Amino acid sequence: MTLDRGVHQRTRIPRTRPYPPRAPTPLGPCVQAHPRNRRNVKLVTLLLIFTFACVACFGSAYYLFRTRWGTLPDHLRALYADSAPFEANTSICDDNTHGRRAPIDPNERFLAYLPHSGFNNQRIAFENALVLSRILNRTLIVPPVRLGDKPVPYFPLDRLSRTLALAEKNGLGHCAHVPPGLSTPPECSDYFDFSHIPWDWLIDLSLVKSKQKLLCRWSFAEGWFNDILGISENQTFLMRDHNLYHYRFVDNVGSSNRNNGYLEDVSIDALVQRKQKLLLFGSLFGSARLQFHREEHLEMRREIREAMLIAHPILNRISTSISKALGDAYLAIHLRASESKFERASEPNSREIWWTLIHQFLNLTLDDTSRLERIIQNNERGVTAMELNRLNSPNRVPLNDTERSALDIASGSVCPRSQMYASAQSLLGNNPPLLYIATDLRDTRNHPLLLRFRAFFPCTFDLSNFSSHLTLLNQLVNPVDGLPLRRHFLPFVDALIASKAVRVAGTRGSTFSYYIEDILWRRNHDLPIKQRGTF
Repeated sequence: MTLDRGVHQRTRIPRTRPYPPRAPTPLGPCVQAHPRNRRNVKLVTLLLIFTFACVACFGSAYYLFRTRWGTLPDHLRALYADSAPFEANTSICDDNTHGRRAPIDPNERFLAYLPHSGFNNQRIAFENALVLSRILNRTLIVPPVRLGDKPVPYFPLDRLSRTLALAEKNGLGHCAHVPPGLSTPPECSDYFDFSHIPWDWLIDLSLVKSKQKLLCRWSFAEGWFNDILGISENQTFLMRDHNLYHYRFVDNVGSSNRNNGYLEDVSIDALVQRKQKLLLFGSLFGSARLQFHREEHLEMRREIREAMLIAHPILNRISTSISKALGDAYLAIHLRASESKFERASEPNSREIWWTLIHQFLNLTLDDTSRLERIIQNNERGVTAMELNRLNSPNRVPLNDTERSALDIASGSVCPRSQMYASAQSLLGNNPPLLYIATDLRDTRNHPLLLRFRAFFPCTFDLSNFSSHLTLLNQLVNPVDGLPLRRHFLPFVDALIASKAVRVAGTRGSTFSYYIEDILWRRNHDLPIKQRGTF
């Protein structure tokens, strides 16, 4: 330590021992980490962390976007299981594979078809498929019922298959939970237009299932048969149709009627000989698609058609309560006039139904019926011979004395007296019967097509008169897609009420009306069903 010019300084003592030798580094003894390299390492590390955070954030945001109003379909089923009291028997879809390969008997063979159009066209195709699969001793692969205002139209097999695949709801469970007031996501644009349910949520298939095997098919995706059943293309026989009435299936080719509207007859015996594991058909719709001579086949079809009754407990409970409110004694009509096909013919169809009620059921003479029509609508044309011939139907017979008495009592206890009531009573010699109107028309109170009915029947009713009875429908939610089923089930309630009437008159050309007249009404009155399309 020294003092120099008043400054206190400290000098370092020279080192007498050498430094220990340094260990060599992987880069060599002369290379050292530069500070800039350290900064680069830190920067790369930060960039990696930032990139990972961005990916995680975007992934989380996408997941939250897809599930922002709900959960995935599997969770939807659990969510709605307690709020959808179907009270149905065990469904053919309860053991659905949901994308997993099903345990299959290697010797088992299958039959499948493609559904299209509205409920009753799907029902007819389902009936035909049940009959064919039982005759051929094949497991029927059953698609769900599509309910809604926008049915899938008919196309030839390949195009129909693609259309059905595009119309699925897989991965869209969140659409059911879009809050009111928010715009509908583009992927949900048609989500609310339709709903899929298994057949046995509506119809009791217990007898059918006791005699043949059914397998539920929820997906129309390409490759489903291979993925779920292990069936390849070379194990499949395709019946490619080119129009709606291409193939007809017959059990006696030589005796079949060729003037039937179908392009080609296919022998049932030839199908029996097919060894392929899968027979895949396009459309099986058509009341005359199966033409049978053999008694065992006719009996099989009759048994299956008789089983096609709406058996949903809530729908039956509602329709029974409304029927009892009407005194269990009323006439009914089923008028379809909203869809384009029926809208074009709505006026003549409405007139034909009215004539059926007045001339056939109530047994007024031709002169009295024509006079009554002119009074009501100032219609001087009268009824033509062709229109009279249309009225001849085995379902439509005059009321007997017991039925007239029941209608008279019910009308007298329910209908308020009025001048119109007195006029109808004078003409009929009895109280005018109650009339139930089952229809797809809106504003039933003021619709012009219904004025002729309200003009003669002073006591007319429709679903709008029984809103308190319909509250049970609000409980019904489809556990598969989360949609309320009320609007889809209202037509079935209408049909059931009409089928409980003393007499019912339906719309010409409507498979729904034929279902009511031929099956529901006749089964309710312990009559044999009417089988259309038989020899």
